[in-house]
Amino acid sequence: MSDRCDDPLFGGIPERVLLSNAPLVRVLGQVKFPRIAKIAEESYIADFQEAIRGEYPHFQSDTIQGVNIVVNDNKVEPRQVTTVIWRFFDAHRVLRVSLGPEAITLETASYVSRDDFLSRFEFILRKLVETIRPSLVQRVGFRYVDRLQDPSDLAAISEFVHPELLNVLQSGLVEHIDISMTEVRGATKEGKILARYGLAPPRFSHDVEMAPPVDVKSWVLDVDSYSTNCDGHSFDTQMLCAELDKVAARAYAFFRWSVTEKFLERFGAKQHVD
Repeated sequence: MSDRCDDPLFGGIPERVLLSNAPLVRVLGQVKFPRIAKIAEESYIADFQEAIRGEYPHFQSDTIQGVNIVVNDNKVEPRQVTTVIWRFFDAHRVLRVSLGPEAITLETASYVSRDDFLSRFEFILRKLVETIRPSLVQRVGFRYVDRLQDPSDLAAISEFVHPELLNVLQSGLVEHIDISMTEVRGATKEGKILARYGLAPPRFSHDVEMAPPVDVKSWVLDVDSYSTNCDGHSFDTQMLCAELDKVAARAYAFFRWSVTEKFLERFGAKQHVD
């Protein structure tokens, strides 16, 4: 079953293996575009809401506070900024669509398959083109977060994860170490990758939105693959889905490079997916 490549950043993509019990916490896809200020107005996004309301009937807004750094007359001045993010949920609140002035995002805590996810994202992007009509693309990204939290899995972590990602954890000191988190940023064939992985203590999260804290010790693998190759291209749904598929495949290649065949067996490897 194993077809781990030596180079997860520029090498070939392994065949996908279906895991019946994958330890995924969250999966996210995102398309960024040049800022559309009017998206902050509810009346402006009303047609988009109506277009997807059959699939995503729950609707709310979140106000995000942030800080921009502005240089004025050689002085650095922090300025508080407020961003409105519109949230749309499916009937069971498992899938969430987020629309902001600069990005559209789809995320789920109940991932079925990449094909299913991209099909749903294609629908959302198509409705965005029909209603909001963004003209250009800046970036596309795909992100997977896996988490092991069963004590027996943590005790056997060296059997499930390749030593390149374990550092001191491969020495059998897992039960004595409170936290060991690593961040890797680098280039890929498709663009860039950001991987964060390691042992986390109870009630700790490196990103509470993507990996809400749990009450037990856990090992996390968070892989964010993205590309700016389409920067400046027209906002075309078919092209965007193809680019999302590419960066998702690269994230998957990094995942498969990280975990062992025993990991795949542990989480229900059934068959290769075409």
